[in-house]
Amino acid sequence: MGATSSREKQEKESGVVELRLRGVVEGFGEGILLVIDDYISFLGDLDPKKGVLRKKGYEDIEVRDKILVFRGSRGSTVGTYVIYSISKAGLAPRAMIVDKADQVVITGCVVGNIALGETLGFRVKDLANYNGRHAMVKIRGNEGVLEIHSS
Repeated sequence: MGATSSREKQEKESGVVELRLRGVVEGFGEGILLVIDDYISFLGDLDPKKGVLRKKGYEDIEVRDKILVFRGSRGSTVGTYVIYSISKAGLAPRAMIVDKADQVVITGCVVGNIALGETLGFRVKDLANYNGRHAMVKIRGNEGVLEIHSS
């Protein structure tokens, strides 16, 4: 039997796992974690009229009011407009967390008023076991925190 990780120990003691983020776009978001251990093309993998994913393996999953966690974006710069349009339509996630933010995601989150953070000391794939849990994201300046609550 291996040693209990500090993250598991923290969760057992408080019921909350707290992870640091590098703040990219200030804001606050609270919702259910939607973890996608892959890159997203906002132009092809998201239906902007419905706010649901079209990505293989994640079809018809709503992003609205979620904490969307993914590796980063790929594809067209039109993705910025897609992020903005789902925000204006009330279909956007409450916050986004990525391994590495690029200009498409950053600009989309700025104009869509969506909190954005980058992983610090962990990777998106490390959050797979927390998919579906309630979480909060707080970004202030270049610092941020992701709080994941047990069940």
